[in-house]
Amino acid sequence: MKFRVAFLCHLVLLIGAAAGFHVWNAWHRPAGNGIFPQAVIVEEGMTARAIARKLAETRVVSDETDFYVFSVITGNAHKLQAGEYRLSPFFTPAQILDHLSRGRIVTHRVTFPEGSTVDDVARILAESGLARRERVLELAGDRAFLDSLEIDAPSLEGYLFPDTYTFRKSQAEESILRRMVQTFRKNFPEALRDHAAQRGLTVHDTVILASLVEKEAMVDEERPLIAAVFFNRLLKDMPLQSDPTAVYDIPGFNGPITRHHLERETPYNTYTRTGLPAGPICNPGKKSLEAVLNPADVPYLYFVSNNDGTHSFSVSYSEHLRAVKQYRERLGASSGDSEGS
Repeated sequence: MKFRVAFLCHLVLLIGAAAGFHVWNAWHRPAGNGIFPQAVIVEEGMTARAIARKLAETRVVSDETDFYVFSVITGNAHKLQAGEYRLSPFFTPAQILDHLSRGRIVTHRVTFPEGSTVDDVARILAESGLARRERVLELAGDRAFLDSLEIDAPSLEGYLFPDTYTFRKSQAEESILRRMVQTFRKNFPEALRDHAAQRGLTVHDTVILASLVEKEAMVDEERPLIAAVFFNRLLKDMPLQSDPTAVYDIPGFNGPITRHHLERETPYNTYTRTGLPAGPICNPGKKSLEAVLNPADVPYLYFVSNNDGTHSFSVSYSEHLRAVKQYRERLGASSGDSEGS
């Protein structure tokens, strides 16, 4: 009888040791599949069991059930965070669980140049694998989404602040665009809004004018001068005659602007109508916004490119025509090309 009890006790100890060894081995042994890190994206709302299944399917862990059980018994099942992870095949399940519970995600830096349009933003995000182009464009004009952002405009054009951002691949398009609008507001705070109101400008008017300055200026020092030209023309009820407005609604346009473009009838073309265009023609940077709020005190009504990034500014039309002639001589342009603003 004593022998039988001793045998059973010994057997229990052996079974317990074997189980303990299995747990330790499974917890500390890498899956060992491949030699290169594996990218795994944990989507928002995924359960611990679904995450364990995905890790097993991508061969990052060798056993789905073991990983799920480990996440439960360690109290981490509800701490696993969404995001993109780069997991080494030499990571143990314990290390992988640590990465997911601490949110050690991969982030991506993406830059939107000043003057980018909504279409540019959608393209850049799509090319970076961070968003679907069609969804970005859809949200950019979605009235409910615009209202949620408190944007009193028909589109996000002008309000997606150009900057370098860090995004996660698990982020929804709404989250990315919301972040860009928040950055716009940080760069156009209440003090600047009050300054705009003192000049008789709404936020939207300011953004429209800044978008024109952004598309016309290549040298920072000229931004206040270009802004002044636009204000001077508005005061005289002259058309703004900003070339980029004539082609804003042409998808993918990147060629020379011709007289044909300047004669197009569109809500944005400031050659065929007076006042401001129907909306912003790009997303302006902070320097263009500030130039609109602090234009130079000059009498200029015209400017034309010097073909080197700078412009020649004129008060009279005759002086402007001479500058245009000099520009054409330098450029060797045909008589059908644009005369500039």
